[in-house]
Amino acid sequence: MDIKDILEYAKSLVGIKYTWWKSGSTTNEIYPFYVNTVPSIDYIKKYGINCTGLINLLRQMSGKDIPGNGIYRGGTDQWFKFFKKKKVLHKFDDSQKYPIGTLFLRKYRNVEDQGHVAIYITESKKKNKPLYGQIIHAHFAHDDIEKNGVEITSFGWSHFWIPGGYYEYAILPNDWLFLE
Repeated sequence: MDIKDILEYAKSLVGIKYTWWKSGSTTNEIYPFYVNTVPSIDYIKKYGINCTGLINLLRQMSGKDIPGNGIYRGGTDQWFKFFKKKKVLHKFDDSQKYPIGTLFLRKYRNVEDQGHVAIYITESKKKNKPLYGQIIHAHFAHDDIEKNGVEITSFGWSHFWIPGGYYEYAILPNDWLFLE
């Protein structure tokens, strides 16, 4: 599969509910992380997904394994460590142009701030202004319970959810989808 096909699959998941990771649980259960298999969309609709569950599914669709090991494999902390080891983390710069399929990451800090991932799917029409583009992500919208789950949103809305900005890193499409 190429990036276009993988992003089309991601769009087919829009509307699926968000399922929280609970402290003390493992990522090796089928949902919401999906580190070992790509189940049917009906299964995903029934049980829900979290932010890294979305990218884990997409990575598996590209034919690659999920990074990390142990009971937190495929979580934001494991993704961050994988990207750091592979030297593919780029500091997020809101004035830089990013290609479609770029992954944006906020690293895991603790149970209250578990980090986040989102994928750039629509470029901004404004030159070098990625925040005017769109992302797809699985998220919990604290301000609008109806928007919980996989959704396409304004990148700027998501980034400025907290003062000073949310995303810290950008990972280019080939570096998260196809890197061994």
